[in-house]
Amino acid sequence: MVPAERYKKMQEKFQLPHLTELRQTFKIEIDENGEIIDQIRNEISDHLFTFTERIIEPIISGSEALCCLYEQGMLTKEEKQRLFELYRQIQSLKWENNLLLIRHDDKATAKWIRKTWDFWNEDLEKDMTKLCKKLSASWKDLRFKKERTSYHG
Repeated sequence: MVPAERYKKMQEKFQLPHLTELRQTFKIEIDENGEIIDQIRNEISDHLFTFTERIIEPIISGSEALCCLYEQGMLTKEEKQRLFELYRQIQSLKWENNLLLIRHDDKATAKWIRKTWDFWNEDLEKDMTKLCKKLSASWKDLRFKKERTSYHG
């Protein structure tokens, strides 16, 4: 059976997103010779976890990179807390994904894809869009104050 046909059957059975939506959102490439459900899970997890490592972790972990030092100061306490909440949810998905790497299960994989898809569309995309816009604007507006200092010696 062609992978797209196999996915269509799983999509109906497990209420999964359409393959075209997944391809557009996560830039998924399907190998016609592989197991489609695992390919989709792998592509989604790579996309999500790379995003987390490049964007979220450096900001919330206090990375010593110059950009992160500034960006931490650009966020409010509430924004940092929300970012950590998203990170916490992603880490949970990451460990569920790790379990699926150890123990393959189509039903559990489909459930993970559905949960990750919902999380991406209901929470992550909206909050990350807002964060990216705020940090971009903050960098544009960043100015250093000229302060006079006096030294007593």
